[in-house]
Amino acid sequence: MIVPLHDAEPLPLTILRPSQTFGCQGEPAPGVAFVEAGVLRVSTVAADGHELLVDLLGPAQSVGELSGLATCTVRALSPVRLRALTGTAAARALDERARRAVSLAADLAWLDVTTRVERRLRDLASRVGRPAPGGIAIPVRLTQDDLAAMVGATRETVNRAMRVLVARRAIEVARRGRYVVRTPLQLVGPNAQRPGSRAPSPRGPSTRSNMTMS
Repeated sequence: MIVPLHDAEPLPLTILRPSQTFGCQGEPAPGVAFVEAGVLRVSTVAADGHELLVDLLGPAQSVGELSGLATCTVRALSPVRLRALTGTAAARALDERARRAVSLAADLAWLDVTTRVERRLRDLASRVGRPAPGGIAIPVRLTQDDLAAMVGATRETVNRAMRVLVARRAIEVARRGRYVVRTPLQLVGPNAQRPGSRAPSPRGPSTRSNMTMS
């Protein structure tokens, strides 16, 4: 979600160091802010005492709640810059977040677990990822419990889904808990020709790039 910066620039700037929080579950809501830079972890503690990862947020997204008690804890995973949002800018941010929640709920209702895991990883890569060999790396460690919480499944089911995605070469496990989401170019063989595409000219390689981002 993009919030126009002219709505936020005159308002206070908040700087968070890694591990600092912007609102804690059960405490007064901190207000709504625009993420200028950095990555934040949004989590909640379930009734059984387990902490569940809700989402990761990055630049050009909004974070926080307007009133009442905070339902989640928001913790910085890197240096973070936040601009306070008020009025119509805050309302637009909350509306966009509500639409995102509806979309995620639809995924939960209609998609199988493997598809849900892949969509969430691609979503995270598009929002907070960094270029890496073969695709886009998600720059934070995600346990299978984290993935299970985000897609509404058990850890065992997510483990099976990850094996399928790795076998399809859709996802690469760089190291424990670190994932690279492969770009479309990496999902086909290096000499594969896409349907409907023109064969390379025998006079030499084309200067046009084939790299696309999902």
